[in-house]
Amino acid sequence: MRRSGYAENMSRARPNVDHQRRGAGLKESRIIDVLLVSGFLGAGKTTLIKHLLTNETRDIGTVAVIVNELGEVGIDGTLLSGRDVDIIELVSGCICCTIKTDFFMAIQEIHDRVDPDFLVVEATGVAQPGDILDTLIDYPVNQFTRLRGLVTVVDADFFNARELLGPFYDNQIRFADVLILNKADQVGQAPLSEIEALLREMNPGAIILPAQFCNVDPSVLFQGYSKGQKGYIHDHDRHYDHEELGFQTFSFEDTRPVDREKLVDFLESLPPNLFRLKGWVRFHDASAFLDFTGGRYRIEPADSSSTTALTFVGRNCDETKILRDLSQCLIKESTDH
Repeated sequence: MRRSGYAENMSRARPNVDHQRRGAGLKESRIIDVLLVSGFLGAGKTTLIKHLLTNETRDIGTVAVIVNELGEVGIDGTLLSGRDVDIIELVSGCICCTIKTDFFMAIQEIHDRVDPDFLVVEATGVAQPGDILDTLIDYPVNQFTRLRGLVTVVDADFFNARELLGPFYDNQIRFADVLILNKADQVGQAPLSEIEALLREMNPGAIILPAQFCNVDPSVLFQGYSKGQKGYIHDHDRHYDHEELGFQTFSFEDTRPVDREKLVDFLESLPPNLFRLKGWVRFHDASAFLDFTGGRYRIEPADSSSTTALTFVGRNCDETKILRDLSQCLIKESTDH
């Protein structure tokens, strides 16, 4: 069971690396290269990390992952598990503010117990990269890590709605070394070219990679483009807490099966300010993974699950109504004997 803050749920699919190469303590250990992955809710960050953890990346060495999610129900860590990689999942807060200390503890845990060649950090969709970068390049973290770059995944289909989201969205783009313009197939060529031009205007120095399903060359990301410590320090606006910006997160868990048709009606009735919904759904005869982003959704077969577990992220949503409507999709247990 995942708990708030630092969670000791490292995957043990791969045996620990040789402890002899690490030395007795932090000062004797080598430097771990860090790749920070940012991007708004549903842009494709987890899809990118799945892609990075394929066999094609093994020539770069061992990889560990820290996943950060706002909600109490951790989803991404489970999606990435079983991929021959060590994972720590941080839930119930954002590593750029409320669980910053837990973030440091997780980095230290990765360093002391795993000592990978690369550490990939997946930030929550409403994180401010400037604050995370400060943690990575400040003492004591900078004594045993080296920032190789910030990759921001941009949802091409959602890009035109960015003005509704406040300054943090632009900061995710402005700080990036590499911008992956994902879901390029969901917009026409002319709009895609316009988005690329705007991205170049917002961040002239970034490498822009149009993609579908974040299918980019992993070596381009792992070879490193970091500006160095001086390029990031104090180069961002004041911190905006996700709650201050109106973002909210809530979850739903129940062991009763869900009616498929009612669930589809529920998804199609969700308000536009409900940005993200994902997790596992238990139907009467099967289980599925549900992924809802900006009005689009997909329901895919998944391994059997005895529980429906979903996490929501929105902005000024009527949480009570949404959860009540979802509860109406449950199949009531028979009272017949």
